Amino acid sequence: MSDPESPEEIVERVRDAHARERRLIGALAEEQIRVPSPLPGWSRAHLLAARPTFLHAALRQIDYGRAGRTTPFYRGGTDPREADRAGRDAEVEANAALPAEDLVQAVGAATAVLDDAWSRLGPADWARPARYRGRGMLLDVLFASWRESEVHMVDYDLGPRPADWSAEFCSHLLDYLARRVPKGMCLELSTPDDRRWSLGRGEPVRVRGALTDLAAWLGGRALDGRLECSTGELPLIGHAAARSVA
Repeated sequence: MSDPESPEEIVERVRDAHARERRLIGALAEEQIRVPSPLPGWSRAHLLAARPTFLHAALRQIDYGRAGRTTPFYRGGTDPREADRAGRDAEVEANAALPAEDLVQAVGAATAVLDDAWSRLGPADWARPARYRGRGMLLDVLFASWRESEVHMVDYDLGPRPADWSAEFCSHLLDYLARRVPKGMCLELSTPDDRRWSLGRGEPVRVRGALTDLAAWLGGRALDGRLECSTGELPLIGHAAARSVA
């Protein structure tokens, strides 16, 4: 995974995303959160409940990492990756029934606390240990914070779309989600302005379209436009973690 910017610049991008998220959900009423979200099996209330669960987990990684220690990402988990999601899902289910006001306040408070925590880290902190996929560093959790906020703002289904994602974010998302390319396949992605990515190894499959649509497709989200594929139909991509791109 290539890092498009310095950690300090990503901290500012996360802070901006969190501010936009707070404005987006700030006035949600009870009837507005009990509707289905685009994510399988989750209402908008589940999505709101999931955000503090992730944010608190990220904050724990900072606390442990600065002490030179590690802990499973989600409470109740033992694996730094998928097995932890059982603990996350249990917490989300428990909190999804909370009133809209409580859920919105929880997201707002947790994003503000995490913003402050990221801003307190210095250059020597980004390589501190973290139980997370990637290189096992706090820097990986910072990038996950960026992905979770930007993508879930689309998942709220309140206006923002993948077309609103920045080129820098889309490039990062494509690099990160290369792990979803099926074995034996090489995805050759290109945009009308001739930006290109080669993801995976094997039989080439060429997909062309807007950068935001390429990122949305690889992330398991609905497209704003259309993609052209050399095989006629877009290949099936591993979206087992479609509720999260972190």
